[in-house]
Amino acid sequence: MKKIERLKEELERRGLEAYLSVRNTRYLAGTTAGKAVIVPVDGEPVFVCSRLELERARRESQIRDIRAFSSWRAPLQRGERVFFMEPWQLIAKVLEEIGTRAIGYDGGDRNFIRKIRGLHEASYLVAPEVIQNLRMIKSPEELNLLRRSAKIASLGMNRAAELIEPGRTELEIAAEIEYEMRRAGSEGTPFPTIVASGSNSWLPHSTATSRKLRNGELIVIDLGATFNGYASDMTRTFALSPTRKQLRILQVVKGAQRAALERIKDGVTAKQVDAAARKFIGRAGFGQFFNHGTGHGVGLEIHEAPSLYPLSRDTLRSGMVLTVEPGIYIPGAGGARWEDTIAVKAGGYETLTQADKIL
Repeated sequence: MKKIERLKEELERRGLEAYLSVRNTRYLAGTTAGKAVIVPVDGEPVFVCSRLELERARRESQIRDIRAFSSWRAPLQRGERVFFMEPWQLIAKVLEEIGTRAIGYDGGDRNFIRKIRGLHEASYLVAPEVIQNLRMIKSPEELNLLRRSAKIASLGMNRAAELIEPGRTELEIAAEIEYEMRRAGSEGTPFPTIVASGSNSWLPHSTATSRKLRNGELIVIDLGATFNGYASDMTRTFALSPTRKQLRILQVVKGAQRAALERIKDGVTAKQVDAAARKFIGRAGFGQFFNHGTGHGVGLEIHEAPSLYPLSRDTLRSGMVLTVEPGIYIPGAGGARWEDTIAVKAGGYETLTQADKIL
């Protein structure tokens, strides 16, 4: 429960007596079965869930004080304890029980929060950054889960490498990739698997289609796995009988990633890392074709803080996990992206995604 203790320390520092989380329940409790988590500075956290999720919450939640609600009355099973009320009513009841008058919360539906405030009078401060700042630095346990997720993604990419040949469809390759990752333990994909060939390759966020792979084109494959809720993200670009320009695009993208990675260590600003990739691509003459950030944080969500882009105010710290993914997208020629998930360390980084079948 180190996350809870770290949260309590931050609440005390800010002069808050409790925190109401409706958007970070899995981070705090270890399960998606919850509606809310209430963390008082003095006392034990409370997990609020639907009656339908009560048994799953008992199995999965790291928080032992579980309160279940039901909006309508029904016969109870042996051992069930259910509050027959709406979720906001139960949350307000818990807050009243705690007796807190200075509450921070991480957002959520405004009408939902308004109903809680109507039942429990207190000072409410919307403060999503409290947990966002905690989530940026991964614990050793989280890092192990992210390593496992990245390993599964790497297996998926190795499978992709085996499938790149003319005549296969993007959808067929995406299906095989996802099957391979499922077999290896992935709970699913954190985003739709991208297999983008030919004219689709210069769309940064293309989707897999029925288009068949052909000679003379680049194929961008962007995939991710999920293990115990933690995501991974990885991109490789393949070439089928490429032109000289296509090989040059691919060479520059890989070089830009190396330039960015060389800057990564504790204390470096995110925009410095982005600038390194952008400078490399610009010097090669492709600057106008790199139209997105160099990377983003990864954790329970596929896009988290920090962000690597020109206006970022983030500073990299040891324990952060993020992607490094420069890309070039030239209409009529081809698109390429090269991406890995890495963990920031004091003097550098650890690469979590490793696909040994791709040069």
